[in-house]
This record gives sequence, structure tokens and C-alpha cells, in this order.
Amino acid sequence: MALSVGNIPVQIQIPRASPATFRQALFIAVTAGLGYGFDSYAVNIYGLVLPEIKKTLHITEAQAGYIGSIFLLGYTIGTIGFGLAADRWGRKTTLGASILLYGITTALAGLTTNIAAFTGLRFLTGVGGAGELAVGAPYTAEVWPAKTRAIGVGGVIFSLFSLGYVLAAGVALVLVPRFGWQSAFIVAIIPAIVLFLIRRGIPESQRYVEVRASGTAKPRLWRLPGVRRRLVSGWLIYTANAVGYWGMTLFLTTYIVKKFHATPIEAIRYALVFFLLQAVFAFLGTGLADRIGRRPSAILAAAIEVASTILAATSDSLAQYQIFGAVAIATLGWLWGVGDTYIAELFPTVLRGTGFGIAVGGGRVVSIAAPTVIGWAIMHYGLQTPYLALAGLWVLTVIGYLLGPETKGKELEDLTDEALTEDLVLATN
Repeated sequence: MALSVGNIPVQIQIPRASPATFRQALFIAVTAGLGYGFDSYAVNIYGLVLPEIKKTLHITEAQAGYIGSIFLLGYTIGTIGFGLAADRWGRKTTLGASILLYGITTALAGLTTNIAAFTGLRFLTGVGGAGELAVGAPYTAEVWPAKTRAIGVGGVIFSLFSLGYVLAAGVALVLVPRFGWQSAFIVAIIPAIVLFLIRRGIPESQRYVEVRASGTAKPRLWRLPGVRRRLVSGWLIYTANAVGYWGMTLFLTTYIVKKFHATPIEAIRYALVFFLLQAVFAFLGTGLADRIGRRPSAILAAAIEVASTILAATSDSLAQYQIFGAVAIATLGWLWGVGDTYIAELFPTVLRGTGFGIAVGGGRVVSIAAPTVIGWAIMHYGLQTPYLALAGLWVLTVIGYLLGPETKGKELEDLTDEALTEDLVLATN
């Protein structure tokens, strides 16, 4: 396709990829999802055992928040970096590098009680773990049928992310009382190595292979017409997703312990149930996205998230909180599942990793401050105020989806055609 927008010529060819078999698509989705699940383990084990880590490292909530923010700085860098790497070296290779990096650094973090070393290793875990979504979602989008793409990308991958939290909670319940919080970090190396070996058998994305073989020039992302608006859409959606997720989950067990006087082990049990429900909501939301569209599904979820967050934050009894807190945490799975799919659909194959990484990474830039701000706010304003403030985030979700196109049921090449012609149509009208 040849386009000219203003004085900038745009030359890009869009070859039609040979479809993957359902078995291949499912294998890629599951292996990508398992990696994201083990990433979830590495990410969330910190918050789950945070009450115990604070005792060992002798840190406050504010200091725990600083460590969380440094981790998210690594997550942001990794999201952008692995997205760029996926377009340069392929989806399969970068996924392998991702899991080895975060598996090794998570295990090493369990072998130190030095605050500086622990913080540095959490930063590197963030860099590696970010690659799982930055590569896995675009990879799966490229092989999954258009009709059910949201279920394949967001449903399968994010439900396994949720179950990774459940696994982390289960391991914490079994190992931490007997062997200390460090043991829950050290064992992370085992699934990382196993999955790295399994992934050696997955095929490279056929869309990526055919685009590379066609000799399609790799244009600059910002010079592609229509793409800038899609990046802004992604930034808005992921600012809400990332700030909301880390703001609500990092101190989840701490919140339950402090407000309802539960034991740390009881708090982990409640969190485990919340995240089991989140896996269900990931499929519920993405199923709706495939049936009625990405926009209406995500906007409905945003409304539910606002209401449930307010009701959870104002709950005075543990029984009430178990209902509304569960819905608030579960709906995050719905929002992320639809968002992961949607953003992966917005960019051409030649730049899908780059576009996804920058769109998601841009949103994550804001989330870097979330743990620090929430930890500081808890110390200065109590538990309720920071969580009430998080309810307002989801307005950004609504704006983001209204700004971008509807992508339900469309082939990726057709969505690329739309992106390349959007500004040209506007310029000629």
C-alpha cells in the first residue's frame, strides 16, 4: 500500500498470512499464558508476603512502596524494550529471553536480605517479566482466529496470569509458614526453566515470518497515519489498567490485615479467592468483547470497577469487603483481558511489538508512582482514601476506547488498512 499524508510518503505492503491451525494457535496461547502466569507469580509474590518481608528487611509501607515503584520502572523499560526486540528478533526468541531473566532474578532475590540487592533484583525481575505480555499478547493475536481473538489473547493469557497469583498464594500458604518468605522466591526458578524448554517447540508467528520474508520496510511508528491516535488510546487504557492494578493489589493483603485485623495467612486466603474469580472474569469480559465489541465490553467493566471499588473501600465489615473487594479485583481481569487484545490489534505486524510495547509502556510510566503514592497515602491518610481515589481512574478507560476504533471480528490486515487510511481520509474531506 502506498499513501501520502501531508508531505510524508508512506510505503507499506501488507501480505496476507497463512492461517495457523487451531492446535497451533492454542499451543501458542497456552505457552504464552503460562509464561504470563509465572510472571504473575514473580510479580505478586512480593505483595503477598509483604508483611513478612517488612519484618525481615525492617522497612515501612512507604519503603515497600518505593521497592514496588522501582520494580514497575523495570516493568516499563522491559515492556518497551521487549516490544522492540520482538519486531527485530522475532516473537519466539524474545519470549525465551524474558522468562529466563525474571526466573533467575526472582530466585536470587530470595537469597538476599540486603535491601539494595533485593531492590535491584526486583528491578531486573520487572524488566524480564514485562516481556511476557509485551511479546505474548501480540504473538497470540497474530495466530488466533479473528472471530474469537479476544478469548484467545485476553481470556487464555490473562486468566493464566490470574491463576499465577493463585499459585503464588498457594505456595506462600504452604512454604512461608515452614521455610520463610525467601523460599517462595527461590522456587520460581523451577517453572521458568521448564517453560523455557517447552517453548523451544513453538513455531514462530507466521504473520511475522511472512512480513519479514516479503521485504516490507520497517517504517517509523510515528510516521504511520492513524497510529498516533491509537497510541494515545493505548496510553489512556493502560494508565488506568496499570495504575489501578498495582494500586489495588500490591497492598491487598496489607489492607486486609490492617483494616479487618486478619492474620497474614488469612489475608492470603482471601486474596487467593479474589484472583480465582478474576480468572473467570477474564473469560467473561473477553467473551463479551468477541460478541458485542471491545468498546461496550470494556466500558461496562469500567462502570463495574468504579462502583465495586467505592463499595469495597467503604465496607466496614470483612463480610461486605469479601463481596465488593472480590468484584473489584475480579473486574481487573476483565479490563486487562480486553485491553491486552485490543492494543495488540491496533498496529501493523511489522511494528506490532513496538506499537504494543510503547502503548502499554506509556501507560505503565504513570503506574511507576502508584506503589509509592499508595504507600505514602496509607501512612498519611489511612487505608480508605487512596482506594477511593483509584475509582476515578476508569474514566480514562472510557475515553481511550472511544478514541480508538472498534476491532471486533476484523482481520489484523484489515485493521492495518484502516490505520493507514484514517488520516488520509480526514485530510481529503
